[in-house]
Order: sequence, then C-alpha cells, then structure tokens
Amino acid sequence: MNYVKIIYTIGTMKHLLLAAAFSAFFTASASAAWWLENDYASGSNGLKKDSFAVFTKLTPRLVLGANTAFYRDSAAYRDKTWSFRLPLMYSGETLSVSLKPFIYPVASGSRSGASGAKVFLLTSVSEGDDESYLRATVSGAWAAQKSRVLENAVPGRKNFSQSAFEVQVEKSYFSQFYFLASAAAFTKPSGVSNATLVTPAMDQSELAYLGTFRQITALPDWAMTAQVARNMRPEFDSHIYAGYSKISFRRAGAANSGIAGIKLGLNERSMLDLGYNLYKEEGAAWKNYYKIGLQVFF
Repeated sequence: MNYVKIIYTIGTMKHLLLAAAFSAFFTASASAAWWLENDYASGSNGLKKDSFAVFTKLTPRLVLGANTAFYRDSAAYRDKTWSFRLPLMYSGETLSVSLKPFIYPVASGSRSGASGAKVFLLTSVSEGDDESYLRATVSGAWAAQKSRVLENAVPGRKNFSQSAFEVQVEKSYFSQFYFLASAAAFTKPSGVSNATLVTPAMDQSELAYLGTFRQITALPDWAMTAQVARNMRPEFDSHIYAGYSKISFRRAGAANSGIAGIKLGLNERSMLDLGYNLYKEEGAAWKNYYKIGLQVFF
C-alpha cells in the first residue's frame, strides 16, 4: 500500500473527498519533486474563499508543505480572514502520519484569531489482491481561539480552547468503487459557556471534516459524513464523487450539506476538480457554493 499517495490530500487541505479514491492519479507524484495546489470557492452571501499550497519531498517518505488561505463574504466577514498552515506528512510501511499546525492571525476587522494543530493516523485494515481494501483513519485536533463576545449584552473579548476527535473508514472495491463514512465529536469549549461569539475567525473544518465548501465558524457538537466515488478509468481519466454531511451545533440549528463533483486528469501532471455544495441550516434558506481546484506536479 502506498500511503503517501493518500496522505498528500488527507493531511494538506481542508477538504476530504475520498482522498484514497483518487490515489491512482497520484502515481504522477512518484517522480515529482514538488507540486502546487489551488482551491477556489464562491457562492451565496458573496462568499470568496481561496487556498494556495506548495509541497516538496524532503525524503521519499517525508513531505513538507506550506499553505495560505483566506475567506470573506458579504454577511459577517466583509474583510478577508487569513490563515496559514505547515503540513508535514510521513509515509511508513504500516502507518502514515500527518501533522498540520495552523494559525489565524488576529485581524483588525474581526479582532479574532486562532492557532492549533491536527494529527492524522492512517492504517490499512485489509488489502486484497484485486486492489480492494479497507482503511481506517483516526485524527485529533486542538485549537485556541480569541473572539469578540457578547456576555449579558456587554461586548468584550474571550480566549477559549476546543478540541475534536474523528474516525474515518473507507472501503474500496477493485479500485473502481469507493465508500467512506466518518464521525467527529467536538469538546465543549472552555471559557465561553455564557457568552455569544461574534465573528470568530477559525473555520471549524480545521479540527474535523465537515463536508462543506464554505467556512463554518459556529461551534459544532458533532458531525457525520457519508461519501461515495466512482473511478471512471481506464475509459476516462476522471472520478465522480458525492457526499452528505449532518452537522449539529451547540447554539444553533443543525445543518445539512450535500456535495457532488468530478475530478478530471488534464494530463499526466495536472488535475482539475469541479464541485458543487448545497448547504442548509435549520430555519434558513438553501445556500449554493461552487469550487474549482487545480493540482500541478513538477
């Protein structure tokens, strides 16, 4: 099993669209010394969200990356909220590990910021001779946040921390069909039990996969996701995927999120990802988001 092909995507970006399902594409990365990734999303409330990353191989088993991203919308986040990450990924014979520290510098507009890290552990449960497999991923994350708050109608600022734990199981059949299920639990944040957060900066997908293209800054309680993908090779160099997520929040109605898209191999060294996200919070209107991603290997 070539874990490094899987961990590149799982450990580096804020989305997970059946990363192992697309590992066939990453055969192009075997000889690549470095590569670039860019994800751009837009949609309801004037959302603009962009992420740019560069990765390099330090050794055949060790990969280091650098990522910068921002988001803004016409609702609560009119100014750009910036974030930075330094993912480090190691691929072993039986276990692969990914560490992703991140930081959201305190912005003058929102007066909010965050810092923390996430750790992935990926292992194989079974591997078949027909390229079928069962794999499991366990992750944990922790973050410290600073945010404006309203407490008893009095504005102020609070420091608080939170963590999350996630389990993912993925099953592949003949490298053609892929199924993934994940569940994440978020701890109760410390220090803000009686306060209402005002424009916290951190996207909660830093802590666990939420299955959305938009930022989620409200505090979740738990999230569950199911995804499927179909490898269209060898007829077409592409994968199609779809997924559904349910997110329960601590102080808001639950949200439902559905995604669908296609990953296209443009050539042996580049891939295009086109996706659509339908998102709805209880008591709110449906929101529509669109994503375009590009990976280029050198």
